[in-house]
Amino acid sequence: MSGGAEVEGVAVGSMPKVTIRVRRVPGAPVVGVRAWVGGGARVEEHPGQALVTGRALSEGTVRRDWREIADASEALGAAIASSASFEAHGASVDVRSAHWREGLEWAVELLTEPSFPEERCRWMARQAASELDSLRDQPEARTGLAFLEQLYAPHPRSRPLQGSAESLERLGAGECRAFHDRALAAGGLTITVAGDFGREGGLDGGREVDEERVEAYLGELLTRVPVRSAWSAGAGSAPVPAPAEPLGLPESHRRVDLPPGDQAHLYAGCLTVHRAHPDRHALEVLGIVLGAGAGLTGRLPERVREREGLAYSVQVHALAGAGLDRGRLVVYVGTSPGTVAQAERAVTEELRRVVEEGVGADEVDEARSYLLGRDPFRRETARQWADLLSEALLYGVPEDDPAWSREELEAVGVDEVVAAARRHIDLARLKVTVGVPRAS
Repeated sequence: MSGGAEVEGVAVGSMPKVTIRVRRVPGAPVVGVRAWVGGGARVEEHPGQALVTGRALSEGTVRRDWREIADASEALGAAIASSASFEAHGASVDVRSAHWREGLEWAVELLTEPSFPEERCRWMARQAASELDSLRDQPEARTGLAFLEQLYAPHPRSRPLQGSAESLERLGAGECRAFHDRALAAGGLTITVAGDFGREGGLDGGREVDEERVEAYLGELLTRVPVRSAWSAGAGSAPVPAPAEPLGLPESHRRVDLPPGDQAHLYAGCLTVHRAHPDRHALEVLGIVLGAGAGLTGRLPERVREREGLAYSVQVHALAGAGLDRGRLVVYVGTSPGTVAQAERAVTEELRRVVEEGVGADEVDEARSYLLGRDPFRRETARQWADLLSEALLYGVPEDDPAWSREELEAVGVDEVVAAARRHIDLARLKVTVGVPRAS
């Protein structure tokens, strides 16, 4: 481990398993706390169940309702929120350093004593349904969702995190509680903490609070957690089903009819690798070469925008959504209906050039330098460190270790980039989804 302290896989109090990572970030006036359980939408039984469960964590606990939570957050100057992803759900608490103990208390309470009030769970489900309606009203998002289905079906990533309107109508407190208890019993609770915890004791301001003191206080809190039979009875044994494999839809091209008056939206790409894959950093470099960096540089923007004038900007990602499951290479171009075929041809030709002809040493050097220069900006705040600690535990890679990131990137050369491109860009299986407005 690089920096901080760690307690992993330990039974604490009535909790089946607790994993803790703490890192002191000197000079940071804020402490970030992240408390979560694994699983997420990739293992939910009902589409949208993870999202509603995650959001409902901060809607009430056995001690207080959502109004009291909001009032307490305002009084402390804290930011308390809860959410979910495809891989986990949990709560975040960002609080001033002087209140780090209260921050830990809030995080533990939200995760271990949620009340899941029926009215608020139903409200969260209706909110998610409204978000789905909003997505359908956005031509770019609508086309993008069709592209995800084309790539990932029947995997859960083939659908929106919100699930479906039909499933959301059936979600209430019972489904939220069952999902949360099952995830907690199966994988336990993970807590990451980062920030400057200040000083305590002594007439001269005392000594700095270190990681061990924070861990000890967390241990004290967890021993007070009320016994819940749903956790203790199923600790470590509750089955979590593996998600369906992402097979994708059989057709290579898909068309989405859009309302009249909009531009055309082109998505093209293929599945690549998960976050811990050995080719991950080579594909990150490849993404920058293709155009994933800041601004308008890269092969695809240079051709589509500068040379052919088909779009103002082109978006490229080589590892979009990469985590426990495979991410994706995706190229997005917003263009006119009359030039969408030309834009698709330009994209596929540039991808073919990379696979067949490779990349230049200067391109790799520039892309690698960009990624190395960007990396320190991911580690500036306590909030960022708390998130990185969580990612390290979730994906099993040292995301929080700057030396690891630097060494991995510095080891990427032309050969590594070309080999990764040829392994993971299968032009014969390239998927294309085009959203085209209907004639008025």
